[in-house]
Amino acid sequence: MKKNNILQIEKLTHTFANKNDNVKVLENISFELEKGTVLSIIGKSGCGKSTLLRIIAGFLVPTSGRIIINEQEHKKPTKNVLYLQQDYNQLLPWLTVKDNITFPLKHSNLKNVDLDKKAEEMLDLVELTNQKDMYPYQLSGGQKQRVALARVIALNPDLILMDEPFAALDIATREALQKSTREIISKKKNTVLFVTHNINEALYMGDKMLVLSKGAYYIIDNPKVNTTKAILKTLL
Repeated sequence: MKKNNILQIEKLTHTFANKNDNVKVLENISFELEKGTVLSIIGKSGCGKSTLLRIIAGFLVPTSGRIIINEQEHKKPTKNVLYLQQDYNQLLPWLTVKDNITFPLKHSNLKNVDLDKKAEEMLDLVELTNQKDMYPYQLSGGQKQRVALARVIALNPDLILMDEPFAALDIATREALQKSTREIISKKKNTVLFVTHNINEALYMGDKMLVLSKGAYYIIDNPKVNTTKAILKTLL
């Protein structure tokens, strides 16, 4: 693994066993990711995008291959790899916005964290300071997803895995969150794997792109709008 790489995938393959057949969704995938990079993962439904994230998160054991994070093999869920789900109703409904952010910090291994100061920093980052005393049921879908993002970033993980986090939102909210999320993760220099099936979103969010298509995969290192769109139309 190169010095600045945070993630290395080595010959990853995964097959789901069904009653009558085995379905191979990922085959012999290998790639590396530098710290502070956003990797967009794009492909049609059923191509293995979410399966790949679940394996990297440690929720699913691959059929073969290895996940290396910070030069250590990664086999189970840990606090240095955090998963942001599609469903934005993932907050604790009995806690305020501020308490939803501080709750995981109280149960983390972070030392000497000023919870109030950290919460205020995160609230300012996601522009929800005025909503800090509100409860999840009082928030819009976009606001809920910003709280979920703040909660993840506050824990300062090595990797953030985002599985179509804006899919359930209307177009205007989705586009606004794309912009604010991209600004936030760029400012904090987070390393992110971002799953989507939307070409424009993949291009906007990603520094690099992983395309899953028809049992194969392709890495695009410097995605440019016009040329990449033309390539993707032939692959997807």
